[in-house]
Amino acid sequence: MTTDHRFRPEAAADEGVPTRDAIAAHGAVVTVDGADPGGPKGGGEVAVSELFRWVYRFFYSKTVGLILILAMAVYALIGSLVTQTSAAVWADPAQRESFLARAEEVYGAWTPVLGALGLFHAFTSVPFYVVVTMLALSILACTTHRIPELWRRNRHPHVHVAPRFFDKARSRGSVPTDADPATALAATRAVLERHRFRVLTDDRAPGQALYADRHAWSGIGTVIAHLSFIVILAAFVISASFGIEEDLAVPVGGTVEVGHDTGLTLTALSFSDTYTEQGRPADYVSELQLRRGDEVVAQQEVRVNSPLEYGGFRFHQTTFGIAADVRVALDGQEVFAEAVPLKWASNDGANAVGRFDLPGTDLEVVVVLAASGRTDGVVPVGAALFEIYRGEERVDAKVALQGAAVSSAGHDFTFERERQFTGIRMRQDPGEVWMWIGSALLVIGMSITFSFAYRRLWVRVETISEPATTEPVEGPDARPARLIRFGAVERSVASYQRLLEDIVADLDDELADLDAKGEPS
Repeated sequence: MTTDHRFRPEAAADEGVPTRDAIAAHGAVVTVDGADPGGPKGGGEVAVSELFRWVYRFFYSKTVGLILILAMAVYALIGSLVTQTSAAVWADPAQRESFLARAEEVYGAWTPVLGALGLFHAFTSVPFYVVVTMLALSILACTTHRIPELWRRNRHPHVHVAPRFFDKARSRGSVPTDADPATALAATRAVLERHRFRVLTDDRAPGQALYADRHAWSGIGTVIAHLSFIVILAAFVISASFGIEEDLAVPVGGTVEVGHDTGLTLTALSFSDTYTEQGRPADYVSELQLRRGDEVVAQQEVRVNSPLEYGGFRFHQTTFGIAADVRVALDGQEVFAEAVPLKWASNDGANAVGRFDLPGTDLEVVVVLAASGRTDGVVPVGAALFEIYRGEERVDAKVALQGAAVSSAGHDFTFERERQFTGIRMRQDPGEVWMWIGSALLVIGMSITFSFAYRRLWVRVETISEPATTEPVEGPDARPARLIRFGAVERSVASYQRLLEDIVADLDDELADLDAKGEPS
């Protein structure tokens, strides 16, 4: 009768099976079912270094980079096709609702969907920031992955190739010669250096082979170009997130506040416009004055492409139109007295429309006048219609003749007169300087890449035949003793083949000159 000891740990020890401690002491590793007992405990934990390598491999994947570039292209298309608004407008509930109401006339039932996806402010939405961040990381990973390769090709190039390489190289050339190997290599080195090649000796075939390259440092152009894309992406995000773009309607002779904690006010001193024979605007110009308190800090005539610049802000001429001077009183006390720009038109074009919020109330006032030259609108010429709204509800509507007051919603409204207003677009772009820097880096990087192409060339001197006698053989039976062979693996075969042909021709002339001078061969 036998006893089965397979399930008894003591038996294994008795039979001389080494314990784990004994194995560790001798440097061996034991694994059970593929697990490494020296690895991390818990089975599900991943080393931080391995997680980093996985993330790194993910971002330098060409597939991931291509997908992210396509995502950027999709956002660019959306930004072109879908009406966009600024982040400031979207962040203000009242302005957002007003924008969505206008957007619903165009997009209908799709408006809530587009709004929820952030496509009305595509370039300041969270998904866009995610795509931009991932694309920047992808570019950075690809650049980081390429830097060691660029370093190796500059400091430790691949010098040695097998003899059969010269039979299969994309670009090939050869020069027959009777010169000895040392003379042939010296002549080859001189010719290559004249063509601005760096020449290195093949230590694995000394006295027989050379390696030459040109512009090995030019890979820095790729690095600079990649970094420029990151800078440009960052500049775009900075501009979209922190830039200011706001339209100001400034009545001629009136003043508006610039806002944004600047303490500045903008006054339109004058406005003039000229037209073509067909009645189209040819030029319009505003004389603007920028003040801080009582101090005039800037003054200039402003055209479309000639903005007023001050303190990082630019004031561009964009449009012009008519405004209505409106005065509102409550119990005989004036609460509002400004020129209201009539920036919109009714659907039939017969009326000009403007709006303002009534101070101290939750009321919105819409001002409607007859459009210039039109007598078929709902408002008589020389009068103004005041429509009072609380949210979406119209509270009242009254027509006031010029200079006469009408009472509505507990206030007295007076239409005093018409005047012109000038439309000014105010911009501040903190990302502009970075956009210029990124663009300059891109030009520099691409110029280096295309102007200083990386070229490699391998050279080998092969013996064709050993002379049977020391006397030179002449006539039809003469054969060169050696062959200087060239090989390259450049992608642009046509251009490099021409360069190689020039090198071969120059070397042939160099060797002929050596023979003519009686150099030993």
